[in-house]
Amino acid sequence: MIRRIKALLSFSSLGVRLGSTIILALMPLGVLSVVQTREALEQVDASTLKGIGGAALQAVRDQVEVIKEAQVSARVLATVLSRPFTGGPSCMEQVSAIKREIAQATVVAYVPTSGLLTCSSNGKVYDLSQDPRFQAVMKVPAPGLGYEPNGELSQQAIVMVRHPVFGGDGSLSGFVAISLAYNAVAPGAYSDSIAMWSPSYLATLTAEGKVLVSSDPEVPLEAAIPDGRSIADLTTADSARFVEGPDGRNILSVVSVARDLYVVSVWRPDSASFWTNVAVPYLMPVLTWVAALVAAAFASNRLVVRHVRALSRSMTDYVSFRQRLRIPDMADSPAEIQRLHAAYEGMIRTIEQEEAELQNLVVDKDLLIREVTHRSGNSLQIIASIMRMYRREASDQKLRSVLDGLINRVIALSSTHTSLYTLSGQRDVSVDVILSNVIKRLKEIHGVALGVATKQLQPVRIDAEAAVPLALALAEAVGCYFSRGGLGQDEVSVTLSETDGAIHLCVRGPEVAELQPHLTQGLVSLPQRMLKQFAAQLSGTVTIRLEGGRAAVDLVFPRRSRPQ
Repeated sequence: MIRRIKALLSFSSLGVRLGSTIILALMPLGVLSVVQTREALEQVDASTLKGIGGAALQAVRDQVEVIKEAQVSARVLATVLSRPFTGGPSCMEQVSAIKREIAQATVVAYVPTSGLLTCSSNGKVYDLSQDPRFQAVMKVPAPGLGYEPNGELSQQAIVMVRHPVFGGDGSLSGFVAISLAYNAVAPGAYSDSIAMWSPSYLATLTAEGKVLVSSDPEVPLEAAIPDGRSIADLTTADSARFVEGPDGRNILSVVSVARDLYVVSVWRPDSASFWTNVAVPYLMPVLTWVAALVAAAFASNRLVVRHVRALSRSMTDYVSFRQRLRIPDMADSPAEIQRLHAAYEGMIRTIEQEEAELQNLVVDKDLLIREVTHRSGNSLQIIASIMRMYRREASDQKLRSVLDGLINRVIALSSTHTSLYTLSGQRDVSVDVILSNVIKRLKEIHGVALGVATKQLQPVRIDAEAAVPLALALAEAVGCYFSRGGLGQDEVSVTLSETDGAIHLCVRGPEVAELQPHLTQGLVSLPQRMLKQFAAQLSGTVTIRLEGGRAAVDLVFPRRSRPQ
């Protein structure tokens, strides 16, 4: 199943290629969709910023209305107090009446220019003559607002509404002050078409940068602002903007509530809602491309690819296991694939016919090789028999010795061919079997008793061409030992082994004249020269050693690499 999915999703798959072509065709539409989505998101961002500012203003609307009402009341009270007293309500009664009308007013008072406050709604007397704020107000006798995080009279955050009082001659006689309790505001969550925004931090501050109230008094204002803007920058801007905070994209809003009074708020989006809604517009082009790819892959797989894949599996199985599997639904495949299948069937029939003919040729070749090898062995036996006849008639002992050596060599070659005849038809032969037959035949020729020669032959297989010179080298070495009479038990040993790709033949026996090291002249050196020739045919080396009255012949040659 996994292999089929990988094959289906492979870039070389017909379905993937068709889908890729459709994707390229839909690329302009996808780019246009992305551009339009970006423009829509930018418009949403702009409307969100305006909405955030409106939400903040909506949260402080009641506070603004109270400030405006207090400003009107202060102006009316200042007008009333500027007239001479004619027996109407006293100053205390008038400030107390205004205090009752304005629920958020903490103190309503008339402060004369002397600074000695005797007319206040709470009935207390205060001396403000030395207060720097009183002195600053007296220098600029104009209506205004003041803000204090901790009011001296009310001991809480206040908004101070003041209005100057002028006498009949136009001189300043004092001012009316209305102290309003300033409460923390908490705007509700704001939602747009993309995300749900909730305020994470809220604070009100004056133009001088004093924080009146905040949603988290333990957090300094500088630490709560995501982009690290200074307080001076906040009070000079009245807007909302997107900023990057430690937890992602936030909105920093600065709204002017009244003169020199600002509301600073930080808004954080609902991440789950944000990603869910943002993914939809941007994923539409991608989903369109994926749908096109899936449709093309399914159609191509249903109509074409499955038939081609079945035909490919059938070809692979035939090449690997010589099994012809039936291809289902081939009648429903396109005409081109049916013609391809017919060509494949014809090719298989041709291959099977040619393989059958080739197999017949191989069998005939093997029979011919066996026949040639058998006849070669017979011919060598005839030659050996003729040489024996000459040996019996010869009276010269030297001639008889030469003929004995030749007869032994011919018999060894005949034994090799006989072994090859029994093992023909194979790419390589068991050389240990051939060498064992050669030793057995040499024992019969020389009349050596049982137990004289011991064999330790590992099962080594080499090609037939290398088996002939190796068998002749063994016959040459063993023949030298067997020619010496009076051999005892286990006097001659033959060892065959293979190590690290090198084949080692070792023949040990008693010291004989033919196997003397550095012997190069005369008829007696002929066995050594022949051993060197056989070693050269094997691309190896031959070494003769004398050890404690015994001679050892070592033939080492590399294994020939088989043709691929």
